[in-house]
Amino acid sequence: MDFTTIMYTLMITIVGFFVFVSFKNDLKYKKENMKILLSLNEDDKTSHLLSSLVVVVLILFAGFGIIGMINTKSYTNENVVILIIMSIFLLVLYLPMMRKTRISNLGIHKKNYLIRWDEIKGLNYLKPNSKNKVKVKILYTVSLKQTFAELTFNKDDIQLETFKEIVKEYRNVKKKDKKSEK
Repeated sequence: MDFTTIMYTLMITIVGFFVFVSFKNDLKYKKENMKILLSLNEDDKTSHLLSSLVVVVLILFAGFGIIGMINTKSYTNENVVILIIMSIFLLVLYLPMMRKTRISNLGIHKKNYLIRWDEIKGLNYLKPNSKNKVKVKILYTVSLKQTFAELTFNKDDIQLETFKEIVKEYRNVKKKDKKSEK
């Protein structure tokens, strides 16, 4: 076995693991009757745009690579497989970045990660910046470590008010559930 075979096997295993975990989480969320309440338009707009551009450039380069190999008749099965596998790897890496941030009855889905309502310790609504964007800092706990995420809204956007109402409703419901369990 040479180095490239080992690397491709390792990369296929890692990507396969990420795809498996993603599908497993999606099935788990469906079993919990997840309902999408809101999809945010303004949050991570630059990240979505850059990810989309990277995917388009990736597809173009892969197409040019395949056409170039066909025109020069220098393609081998190994070259085509490597080109296709590398394209798929990059697509799998960038697809979660292209998803919009969603608010559901389970929590906040940001870049394919779920911040559950009961993990959220606090929300801080910052003042609008010079671009009239309001940032919301979400303080939450992940495996006994506190971290934060940011959401972005337009100042006068209806989504900000809707988000505040959803947060008020679902955070209070989760707190009441915890108190009733004790």
